[in-house]
Amino acid sequence: MKRINSGIKGMDKMMEGGFPEGTVNLLKGPAGSAKTLFGLQFIQGGIENGEKCLFLSLEESRENVRRAVESFSLDWTPYESGQAYLIDYGEIRRGDFEDSLISFTEIQTFLDNFMEGENIQRLVIDSISAVSLFYTSPEKLRRSLFEFSRFLKEKDLISLLISESENKRLNVEGFVADSFINMGYEDFEGEFRRSIKITKMRFTRHDPYKHPFLILNGGIEISVEEVLR
Repeated sequence: MKRINSGIKGMDKMMEGGFPEGTVNLLKGPAGSAKTLFGLQFIQGGIENGEKCLFLSLEESRENVRRAVESFSLDWTPYESGQAYLIDYGEIRRGDFEDSLISFTEIQTFLDNFMEGENIQRLVIDSISAVSLFYTSPEKLRRSLFEFSRFLKEKDLISLLISESENKRLNVEGFVADSFINMGYEDFEGEFRRSIKITKMRFTRHDPYKHPFLILNGGIEISVEEVLR
Protein backbone atom coordinates (compact mmCIF):
# COMPACT_ATOMS: atom_id res chain seq x y z
CA MET A 1 0.00 0.00 0.00
CA LYS A 2 1.25 3.46 -0.88
CA ARG A 3 2.19 5.62 2.10
CA ILE A 4 1.64 9.37 2.38
CA ASN A 5 4.16 11.27 4.50
CA SER A 6 2.72 13.18 7.43
CA GLY A 7 5.09 16.15 7.33
CA ILE A 8 5.65 15.67 11.08
CA LYS A 9 9.09 14.64 12.32
CA GLY A 10 8.76 11.26 14.03
CA MET A 11 5.12 10.66 13.03
CA ASP A 12 5.75 8.39 10.06
CA LYS A 13 7.78 6.01 12.25
CA MET A 14 4.60 5.43 14.26
CA MET A 15 2.64 4.11 11.24
CA GLU A 16 4.93 2.08 9.00
CA GLY A 17 6.12 5.02 6.94
CA GLY A 18 3.08 7.27 6.61
CA PHE A 19 -0.70 7.44 6.28
CA PRO A 20 -2.27 4.84 3.99
CA GLU A 21 -3.33 6.61 0.80
CA GLY A 22 -6.94 7.63 0.25
CA THR A 23 -7.83 7.62 3.94
CA VAL A 24 -9.91 9.93 6.13
CA ASN A 25 -8.02 10.71 9.32
CA LEU A 26 -9.31 12.29 12.52
CA LEU A 27 -7.07 14.42 14.75
CA LYS A 28 -8.52 15.29 18.14
CA GLY A 29 -7.22 17.18 21.15
CA PRO A 30 -7.87 19.96 23.68
CA ALA A 31 -7.14 23.63 23.16
CA GLY A 32 -3.41 24.30 23.11
CA SER A 33 -2.41 20.80 21.97
CA ALA A 34 -1.10 22.06 18.56
CA LYS A 35 -3.80 20.53 16.34
CA THR A 36 -3.77 23.39 13.82
CA LEU A 37 0.02 23.28 13.64
CA PHE A 38 -0.16 19.54 12.93
CA GLY A 39 -2.59 20.29 10.09
CA LEU A 40 -0.34 22.98 8.64
CA GLN A 41 2.69 20.69 8.72
CA PHE A 42 0.61 17.97 7.07
CA ILE A 43 -0.10 20.43 4.25
CA GLN A 44 3.58 21.41 4.18
CA GLY A 45 4.48 17.75 3.65
CA GLY A 46 2.25 17.69 0.60
CA ILE A 47 3.70 20.93 -0.74
CA GLU A 48 7.21 19.47 -0.50
CA ASN A 49 6.00 16.46 -2.52
CA GLY A 50 4.64 18.75 -5.23
CA GLU A 51 1.02 17.96 -4.31
CA LYS A 52 -1.94 20.32 -4.64
CA CYS A 53 -3.26 21.02 -1.13
CA LEU A 54 -6.25 22.69 0.54
CA PHE A 55 -6.55 23.94 4.12
CA LEU A 56 -10.18 24.79 4.92
CA SER A 57 -10.53 26.85 8.10
CA LEU A 58 -14.02 26.87 9.58
CA GLU A 59 -13.17 28.96 12.64
CA GLU A 60 -9.85 30.82 12.38
CA SER A 61 -9.42 33.74 9.99
CA ARG A 62 -7.02 33.54 7.06
CA GLU A 63 -4.81 36.13 8.73
CA ASN A 64 -4.53 34.10 11.96
CA VAL A 65 -3.61 30.95 10.02
CA ARG A 66 -1.07 32.89 7.94
CA ARG A 67 0.57 34.15 11.13
CA ALA A 68 0.78 30.56 12.41
CA VAL A 69 2.44 29.46 9.16
CA GLU A 70 5.04 32.18 9.33
CA SER A 71 5.70 31.92 13.08
CA PHE A 72 6.86 28.32 12.69
CA SER A 73 9.00 29.01 9.62
CA LEU A 74 6.66 27.13 7.28
CA ASP A 75 6.52 28.25 3.66
CA TRP A 76 3.74 30.74 2.84
CA THR A 77 4.76 31.13 -0.82
CA PRO A 78 2.73 28.11 -2.12
CA TYR A 79 -0.47 29.70 -0.76
CA GLU A 80 0.22 32.71 -2.96
CA SER A 81 1.35 30.76 -6.03
CA GLY A 82 -1.69 28.46 -6.16
CA GLN A 83 -0.01 25.18 -5.20
CA ALA A 84 -1.86 25.33 -1.90
CA TYR A 85 -5.12 27.00 -0.94
CA LEU A 86 -6.07 28.46 2.43
CA ILE A 87 -9.81 29.08 2.57
CA ASP A 88 -11.40 31.14 5.34
CA TYR A 89 -14.92 29.69 5.23
CA GLY A 90 -16.21 32.20 7.75
CA GLU A 91 -15.33 34.98 5.30
CA ILE A 92 -17.18 33.18 2.51
CA ARG A 93 -20.31 32.86 4.67
CA ARG A 94 -20.22 36.49 5.82
CA GLY A 95 -23.59 38.12 5.22
CA ASP A 96 -26.68 35.98 4.63
CA PHE A 97 -25.29 32.78 6.19
CA GLU A 98 -22.95 34.23 8.82
CA ASP A 99 -25.14 33.41 11.81
CA SER A 100 -26.45 30.04 10.59
CA LEU A 101 -25.02 26.67 11.59
CA ILE A 102 -22.82 24.73 9.18
CA SER A 103 -23.68 21.20 8.04
CA PHE A 104 -21.49 18.55 6.45
CA THR A 105 -23.77 18.73 3.42
CA GLU A 106 -22.93 22.42 2.99
CA ILE A 107 -19.19 21.76 3.31
CA GLN A 108 -19.45 18.88 0.85
CA THR A 109 -21.20 21.08 -1.71
CA PHE A 110 -18.55 23.77 -1.34
CA LEU A 111 -15.67 21.31 -1.68
CA ASP A 112 -17.27 19.57 -4.64
CA ASN A 113 -17.51 22.89 -6.49
CA PHE A 114 -14.14 24.25 -5.38
CA MET A 115 -12.12 21.13 -6.14
CA GLU A 116 -13.54 20.57 -9.62
CA GLY A 117 -10.56 20.51 -11.99
CA GLU A 118 -8.08 21.32 -9.19
CA ASN A 119 -6.69 17.81 -8.50
CA ILE A 120 -6.48 18.43 -4.75
CA GLN A 121 -4.42 15.64 -3.17
CA ARG A 122 -4.38 16.74 0.49
CA LEU A 123 -7.18 18.30 2.49
CA VAL A 124 -7.29 19.62 6.07
CA ILE A 125 -10.53 20.82 7.68
CA ASP A 126 -10.02 22.79 10.91
CA SER A 127 -12.20 22.28 12.79
CA ILE A 128 -15.33 20.16 12.44
CA SER A 129 -16.40 20.71 16.06
CA ALA A 130 -18.80 23.55 15.24
CA VAL A 131 -20.51 21.42 12.58
CA SER A 132 -21.87 19.05 15.24
CA LEU A 133 -24.17 21.81 16.55
CA PHE A 134 -26.22 21.56 13.34
CA TYR A 135 -27.43 18.07 14.21
CA THR A 136 -30.17 17.34 16.73
CA SER A 137 -29.07 13.79 17.59
CA PRO A 138 -25.90 11.66 17.57
CA GLU A 139 -27.54 9.35 15.03
CA LYS A 140 -28.09 12.16 12.51
CA LEU A 141 -24.57 13.43 13.11
CA ARG A 142 -23.05 10.00 12.58
CA ARG A 143 -25.04 9.38 9.38
CA SER A 144 -24.06 12.74 7.93
CA LEU A 145 -20.41 12.30 8.90
CA PHE A 146 -20.40 8.83 7.33
CA GLU A 147 -21.74 10.26 4.06
CA PHE A 148 -19.19 13.06 4.17
CA SER A 149 -16.36 10.58 4.78
CA ARG A 150 -17.50 8.51 1.81
CA PHE A 151 -17.53 11.65 -0.33
CA LEU A 152 -13.92 12.41 0.65
CA LYS A 153 -12.81 8.88 -0.23
CA GLU A 154 -14.44 9.14 -3.63
CA LYS A 155 -12.35 12.25 -4.30
CA ASP A 156 -9.18 10.13 -4.22
CA LEU A 157 -7.30 12.32 -1.74
CA ILE A 158 -6.01 12.03 1.79
CA SER A 159 -7.83 14.13 4.37
CA LEU A 160 -7.28 15.25 7.93
CA LEU A 161 -10.29 16.33 10.01
CA ILE A 162 -9.48 18.28 13.17
CA SER A 163 -11.76 18.33 16.22
CA GLU A 164 -11.79 19.52 19.81
CA SER A 165 -11.66 16.68 22.35
CA GLU A 166 -13.96 18.63 24.68
CA ASN A 167 -16.83 18.24 22.19
CA LYS A 168 -18.70 15.17 23.47
CA ARG A 169 -21.17 15.29 20.57
CA LEU A 170 -18.39 14.20 18.23
CA ASN A 171 -17.56 10.94 19.97
CA VAL A 172 -19.12 9.18 16.96
CA GLU A 173 -16.43 10.43 14.59
CA GLY A 174 -13.79 7.92 15.67
CA PHE A 175 -15.98 5.11 14.32
CA VAL A 176 -16.27 6.77 10.90
CA ALA A 177 -12.66 7.82 10.24
CA ASP A 178 -9.95 5.41 9.08
CA SER A 179 -7.59 6.64 11.77
CA PHE A 180 -8.04 8.33 15.12
CA ILE A 181 -5.11 10.35 16.51
CA ASN A 182 -5.24 11.91 19.96
CA MET A 183 -3.15 14.92 20.93
CA GLY A 184 -2.86 15.89 24.58
CA TYR A 185 -1.61 18.61 26.88
CA GLU A 186 -1.39 17.02 30.31
CA ASP A 187 0.34 17.04 33.66
CA PHE A 188 2.94 14.28 33.86
CA GLU A 189 4.54 14.11 37.29
CA GLY A 190 4.14 17.86 37.87
CA GLU A 191 5.20 18.90 34.37
CA PHE A 192 2.76 19.84 31.58
CA ARG A 193 3.72 18.05 28.39
CA ARG A 194 2.20 17.74 24.93
CA SER A 195 1.63 14.21 23.69
CA ILE A 196 0.35 12.23 20.72
CA LYS A 197 -1.11 8.74 20.40
CA ILE A 198 -2.58 6.76 17.49
CA THR A 199 -5.69 5.17 18.96
CA LYS A 200 -6.85 3.53 15.73
CA MET A 201 -5.54 3.16 12.18
CA ARG A 202 -7.00 0.94 9.48
CA PHE A 203 -4.96 -0.82 6.79
CA THR A 204 -1.69 -0.73 8.74
CA ARG A 205 0.03 -1.64 11.97
CA HIS A 206 0.78 1.33 14.19
CA ASP A 207 2.56 2.33 17.36
CA PRO A 208 -0.04 2.12 20.18
CA TYR A 209 1.87 4.19 22.74
CA LYS A 210 1.62 7.78 23.89
CA HIS A 211 4.70 9.82 22.98
CA PRO A 212 5.73 13.36 23.97
CA PHE A 213 6.46 16.03 21.41
CA LEU A 214 8.04 19.47 21.38
CA ILE A 215 7.14 22.52 19.34
CA LEU A 216 10.38 23.87 17.91
CA ASN A 217 11.12 26.54 15.33
CA GLY A 218 10.19 24.21 12.47
CA GLY A 219 7.08 22.86 14.18
CA ILE A 220 6.21 19.60 15.92
CA GLU A 221 8.89 16.99 16.61
CA ILE A 222 7.79 13.72 18.22
CA SER A 223 10.09 11.81 20.58
CA VAL A 224 9.21 8.32 19.38
CA GLU A 225 11.80 6.70 21.63
CA GLU A 226 10.10 8.07 24.79
CA VAL A 227 6.81 6.68 26.11
CA LEU A 228 4.52 8.52 28.53
CA ARG A 229 2.70 6.36 31.05
